[in-house]
Amino acid sequence: MSYQITLELMADMAGLEAADRALDEFAVHMAWPETTLFQVRLVLEEIMMNVISYGSDGAAIPHVRLDLAQQGVALSMEIADDGIAFDPLQAPAPDLDADIDDRPIGGLGVFLVRELMDGVTYRREAGWNRLSVTKTLN
Repeated sequence: MSYQITLELMADMAGLEAADRALDEFAVHMAWPETTLFQVRLVLEEIMMNVISYGSDGAAIPHVRLDLAQQGVALSMEIADDGIAFDPLQAPAPDLDADIDDRPIGGLGVFLVRELMDGVTYRREAGWNRLSVTKTLN
């Protein structure tokens, strides 16, 4: 069975809420277990919050395009935005052994995305950041 959705959103809290609702509908349609929905939601929200928080220079709210597709057990999701160019995969890995008080704020989101997904890629294309994630669902 395969299913696909595409959403055009703004990088703001209303856009995040719309993305969450669409993800819920997708999960119901594909009969995902709660664990899968939790993991994919965490990844989607982390990526969207990064765009909301850091994607703008203050002049304009970035546009976001969410493509979510599943064919059999293969899930793919691309979050594209026309905000400031940023490759999150270039961020240094967090030092998980450091004392919590010695760690800088942030940096765990990209780590979680990499841990929860099977594949993560980034490219900048025609003025858009394109972060793609894949996961084989059990």
